[in-house]
Amino acid sequence: MHLHRNIKTIGLAAAATLAVAAPASAATVPVQSLSGPFEASNSTVTKTPDGVHFGTYADGGAIGGSLIYNGANGSAVSALSNFGYTFTYRQAGDTTGAAPYARVFVDSDPAVDSDADGNPGNDVDHDILLDPSNCGAVLPAQATDLSLDMATSPVRLDDDAGNDCGSSTMTFAEAKAALPAGSTVSALLVSQGFSTGQDVSALLRNIRVNADVFAFNVPPAAGAPGAVGAPGVTQIVTRTITVPAGVAPVTQSCTGNVVRTLRAPSRKGERFLRVAAALKTPTGFRSLKTSGRVVTLDLTGKPEGNYNVRLISRYRTAGGKVRRVVSTRNLSVACA
Repeated sequence: MHLHRNIKTIGLAAAATLAVAAPASAATVPVQSLSGPFEASNSTVTKTPDGVHFGTYADGGAIGGSLIYNGANGSAVSALSNFGYTFTYRQAGDTTGAAPYARVFVDSDPAVDSDADGNPGNDVDHDILLDPSNCGAVLPAQATDLSLDMATSPVRLDDDAGNDCGSSTMTFAEAKAALPAGSTVSALLVSQGFSTGQDVSALLRNIRVNADVFAFNVPPAAGAPGAVGAPGVTQIVTRTITVPAGVAPVTQSCTGNVVRTLRAPSRKGERFLRVAAALKTPTGFRSLKTSGRVVTLDLTGKPEGNYNVRLISRYRTAGGKVRRVVSTRNLSVACA
């Protein structure tokens, strides 16, 4: 089972991330376009009258996309009583980990800019993941609507790939209690792909945040088609992206053109010792260059997609113990 933290995608990497609050009281809110607090991580995620469509992804381990909700950003994780979703999906086969997964990205200290992007309030220091396959133990039904909620389903803390299901699987309440005091929400996501499966697609009907339901299975506002895509980068190599039935294929192309630097997180009262960093690839991890806290990721010429970096940092506590901290930083190359 392999799921990856595919963020900071597009708007979440910007200093001015949208943070539109959810309704104060319980409500069902029709979402007619991916705008305001909603955004797609790339052009494979589109708003249709039946819901938010993902894919189709020929190789579910190499490509994927996310629906991102920014409306809870900056709020206390402790105040998030539930995050759930209703979806249907298909794949060519019976791979257990191919269904869409939901995540809460967590900033452990909104006063500290741990990823050095200029915005201290959007770091991804931890994540809570709802995996419909429950670490590969369940094969979710295909071509039928399924509803899952973190409040009632097992979740994993800081273990997207399911490498240590025994210790990382817990209740949502336990996961929130294990986070540092004062932790805030960086983003709420539902993602498809970057996991497993062949010819994978999904349709997201709604998401549920606390008592509020955001319904995507509604038509767009008159004269306002659902938003697709996201801010782009230099267009170089052409390819065709599969889009939902009834929508003409869109030819888009892009590769990266920047070298990004990341930083190992700071921890109060602990002295940084070293960091090891690696880029997740379809066949494993590839080591990245580090210098002190700084990690270098060269995206020049890289194709569209999410680039997930694992940081393993070590710190010495005031008591002399060495603490090992695993975190993930995620970047994207996306078509305009």
